[in-house]
Amino acid sequence: GRNLAAAPEAEQLARKAGRTLRRAELADGAPAARAMGGMGGMGGYLPAAAPVPDFDGIASVQGVAAGESLGNLFRYRVAEPVSLERQRSALLPIVAEEVAVERLAIYDERVLAKHPLAGVRLKNTTALDLMQGPITVYDQAAYAGDARIDDLAAGAERLLSYAVALDVEAAPRLEGRPEEITRVRLVRGTLAVTRKLARAKAFAITNDGAEPVNLLVEHPLESGWNVVSPRPAETTRDRHRFAVAVPAAGKTELTVVEEMPLEESFAVTGLGEDLLLVYARAAKTSPRIREALAEVIRRRQALAELDREQQSRQQEIAAIGEEQARIRGNMERLERGSELYVRYVKKFEEQETRIETLRGEIARFAEQAAKARRDLEEFVAGVELE
Repeated sequence: GRNLAAAPEAEQLARKAGRTLRRAELADGAPAARAMGGMGGMGGYLPAAAPVPDFDGIASVQGVAAGESLGNLFRYRVAEPVSLERQRSALLPIVAEEVAVERLAIYDERVLAKHPLAGVRLKNTTALDLMQGPITVYDQAAYAGDARIDDLAAGAERLLSYAVALDVEAAPRLEGRPEEITRVRLVRGTLAVTRKLARAKAFAITNDGAEPVNLLVEHPLESGWNVVSPRPAETTRDRHRFAVAVPAAGKTELTVVEEMPLEESFAVTGLGEDLLLVYARAAKTSPRIREALAEVIRRRQALAELDREQQSRQQEIAAIGEEQARIRGNMERLERGSELYVRYVKKFEEQETRIETLRGEIARFAEQAAKARRDLEEFVAGVELE
């Protein structure tokens, strides 16, 4: 026969076949698994091994294959040369070692709103990379479910879920949290306000089973939001995981509190009086800033009063104009020397005098308003307070 390990044809056949089957076995209630594999002339496989006696202890079985990295790929090199007769095939073990497995449940309301998934944390404690493929899970020698695993490097961990944990229920609910102004600054006409947004989500968890459950609650990781309590057990690229010990036939609750700092800037002269009062009365606003904002409010009120004076006189001018239009229409139908015509002429003259007076007052109020506006802008531009 030929040396299969050294034969290029055998390597090509193995790469073409590429079929993988894996199974992790949970024996006697002790979550543990044995990773195995083999290669034959027509393909590769990873069959299940016998149950392991102890979850905590990890027995080491000498592997019969060596792993070799090829860039982003990985290949197994058979340590023992194998000879095959012509037109015969063989299955060769690649990995025959026990790996660490921790039993747990995984809850993500985006997957299932009511129940978590039964799962395990699998750690590749071998010295070889494990290829991707399906895994069959057994619990106390009974079939428990199926999962699928991606390529797992030596020393890496994966969470696998294989069934629904019907004994455990979770009920999430949102809880309101008030926002808080944490800092107010007044810098050259700009009011910089830092606010703290808050939110909370509570999970009421019930376990009807006879055994305690180690539960991982998955919570989305959103940009800008920071977890205040409790501390996540793990954080991945897109989620936080919180570890919760749920007693047998018992209940517990997890409340995740998050905060987001938010800084906003406003032109003081553009803010309404209501908002100015809100920021002036905030607990974190310093007394000097509170006084400065009070002065801004006072000046804004005085400026608004000047604007109202102008508007009232403009409205009076408009009303006089409407009345004069009515008088002109009446005068066109009267004789010029009639008593009523003369009265209209006199009233018309009085109205023109009033209009001139009103226009003068409008000009004066406009000038005062312009000066008050400049003074206000100069005042806020000269204030720089923390």
